[in-house]
Formats: sequence, C-alpha cells, structure tokens
Amino acid sequence: MTPSLVFLLDDLIAEVLSFLPVKPLLRFKSVSKSWKILISDPTFVKLHLKRSAVQNPHFTLIMGHEKFIPGESFYGIDDESERDYNLVPYPISRLLDNPSFTLLLDDPYNSVTYYHVNNDICSRIIGSCNGLICLAETSLTHDGYQENWRREYWFRVWNPSIRTTTSEKFGYFYDFGPISGYGGDFNFKFGFDNSTDTYKVLAFRYNRLKGNRNIKILGSGDHVWRDIAFFPVVPLRLDYSDHIHSEHCMCDGVYVSGTFNWLAIHNDLPYRVKNITVEHFVIVSLDLGTETYNQYLLPLDEVPSAEPTVGVLGGCLCFSYAYKETDFVIWQMKKFGDEDSWSQFLRISYQNLLIDYDIFDTYFRLVPLLLSKDGDTLILKSSQEFEAIIYHWKDNRVQRTKITPSRTITYDRRITNWVAFVYVSVLFYNNLEMPEWNSSRHIGEVLGSSRLCVKSFGHI
Repeated sequence: MTPSLVFLLDDLIAEVLSFLPVKPLLRFKSVSKSWKILISDPTFVKLHLKRSAVQNPHFTLIMGHEKFIPGESFYGIDDESERDYNLVPYPISRLLDNPSFTLLLDDPYNSVTYYHVNNDICSRIIGSCNGLICLAETSLTHDGYQENWRREYWFRVWNPSIRTTTSEKFGYFYDFGPISGYGGDFNFKFGFDNSTDTYKVLAFRYNRLKGNRNIKILGSGDHVWRDIAFFPVVPLRLDYSDHIHSEHCMCDGVYVSGTFNWLAIHNDLPYRVKNITVEHFVIVSLDLGTETYNQYLLPLDEVPSAEPTVGVLGGCLCFSYAYKETDFVIWQMKKFGDEDSWSQFLRISYQNLLIDYDIFDTYFRLVPLLLSKDGDTLILKSSQEFEAIIYHWKDNRVQRTKITPSRTITYDRRITNWVAFVYVSVLFYNNLEMPEWNSSRHIGEVLGSSRLCVKSFGHI
C-alpha cells in the first residue's frame, strides 16, 4: 500500500519553523520558493525573534587585546601600543552551567562567532536591540584653527545570528569643538520604534559649563538627522562620554518597550546627599514612537548615599541603589509606565555578595546586568572586580566568573606583553533580520554653524 502524501497548512509550518535556530532556518530557505518567502516574511521574523527570546537568550562578551611595543627611550616616552576588540555572543545558560572557561577565538577548530573591531572601523558599542548590535566610530582631526577640532561620526549594525553587518556605514555627520572638557563628544543610543517597525539611533550631548545641548534622531530609511526637543530634566552625568569598555557610564540610558530611559535629578543638581531630596529624583523616558518625553517618580524613602542606576531585568525597567551602606536594593516596574507597579525585587546584603562596600569610594558601582530565565539567578558587575558576580538569591549562593580570553600570538621581540580583559555587556536574541538603512547619501549638520556637509558613506 502506497503511503499517502501529507499536506501541512502554511500556518502550521510557520509555527514549527519558528522554534528552530537561525542556522537551519537559513538553510531551509533553499527547500522551496514558498519556504524562502515564508522565512523572509517580516511577520515570521517577529514570531521567531519572540520565540528565541524565551528559548536561548545570549549576552555579549567584549574581549580586548593590547600589545605593548617599547620604544628606545629609557623613560618610555616613545612607547607605543595597539588595541583591538572582539565581540563574542555567548548563551546565558552556558555561563550559568560553567562560570569558568577559556575562550580561544582564532582556533581553526573553534566555531565561536565573533566580530573583530579595531581603531580603523566602528569600535564603540552604543546599544543592542532585537538581537542587533549597533556600533559607532568617531574620527578626530584638527582643522588648523586654534582649539577647533573636527569630529566625524558614523555607524554600522551587526547581526551575530547571521554574521552580517550593514554593507555600508550610515548616519554620517560631523561638528567642531575643543578636544578637552566634558560635553564635547556625542553619546548615542540604539532602539526600535514598535509603532513604525523602524530602528532608530539617538545622538545627544550636553555641556553644563557652556550651556550647549543637542539631541537628534535618525531612523532606518531616513535621509537626514532630525532635531528633537531636549530632555525636560537633564539625566545624571549626561556630559560624560561613553566608550567601548565603560559599561558603568551613568549617562547610559536603557532601552525597554520602545523607549529610552535615564535617571535624572530636577534642577540639574550635582549628586550631593545633603543638597537633594527624594522628590528631586525622576526617570526621564523618551518614547521612540511619538519622540516625546514622560517622567516617572521613584519609590524612594531616603536619598541613597551613592548614585542609583537604571537597568532592565526580566524585561522590566529597574533601578538599584545602596541602602544604608549595608544592602543593595533592586526595584522593578512590573508594568512599564505605571508608577504604581514599582515592586521591590531583591534586597541583598553586601556581605552575602562578598563585597567590601566603602562609602568613601566615590567610584564604586554595582550594576545588575542579567536575570536567568527562571528568575532565580542574577548576574551583577562590581567596579571593584574584574569578573562578574553570579548570585543565586533563593539559596543565597554566590559565584565569581572566571573567563579567560585567549588568542594565538606570533611573538615579536618588540612585543613585551598582551593584556586581555572581558566583561558582560548587552543582552540579545537570535534574529533573522538585517534592517535596511538609507546609506547612499546623508546630510551631516555642522553644529553651531550654518555650513552643511554632504558625503557619501561608501567613501568614508
């Protein structure tokens, strides 16, 4: 008896395929024309992204390598160094199973996915959203007029799941200003506008001394940057510049539910406990759809001794702070935008975390980074330590990661040492998508001047 053919409905095929990893899905595009259309369909891409977020979330390890080359001078004034970075996706589940491991990137038998960056290409991480990592680059040149320096900016997007970057740099613009002092460089954020299904890059800077303030936005498909209203309340440390390894930068607003969110203090006051009250604190939230701001109060009963931080845990906006110099407290906004939904998630003793908290250490930061799928394990980063902290809060158990980055080195007599560092960074999921950015020609405004620059991305 000849078996009869079984026909599956398209909806059922899409449902089954949505649970598969990216690699086999890309191969399955070759099965038939209908499967290729299905897997490339934006609706299916969204469904697959939603499923991958639940199944196998990843984070990014940033591995830095520095090569020191001594010069001829005994005092080292002509010493040189070369530094580059590798961005390595890594599953959270694997880290929790084995917090100590060696990661060798350039082993031909190693199938680790990574993205290599150096000073010649985009090397500054500005954010991660829906499985995509956005990178920026800044070029600084002197134009010959006293302290007038020209800063150029451009961007690329990397999709680790399909190992692809945008083919050309996009978002180019430049401005002029002094090389030193806070508020000179732009900071950037990268997020997704759910209302229009577009990705957006936000550029902002603030110079408290000179009163300069700029904020502009660029969406995928836009031809030009657009100015938008400045923050109604200036976020803390907005005049600090973030770099690839400064994951604790306080101006680093977080992306959640189609918004960027920063911690701010009314009246732009410096953080001095005796000068501020709990009423001064607010979270400033920029809606990427309407490009307008909201403000949310915090459930504080006293002013923390050190600056709180904002973050995202379990898909919820959160903020954390030191309580009476003995405990670390984390709150979650269970329903985004609803101040009444603030709920205290954890209160952890510094002693239990094996952290020696020093109130006089003004640079101390403890930042919650990631939450496990079951919500029982928290990953944190302390400014006192090189590695991350894994805290199993239900049984009050603490582990330290021990990740050893390694790279095959061809030794040279002038190379004295290699230093590698690693830290936990952005969370992302598998994504089949590579968004299209309008990168053929963009207008870059020269801030503070009437001049405009038009430049082709392909020739930067």
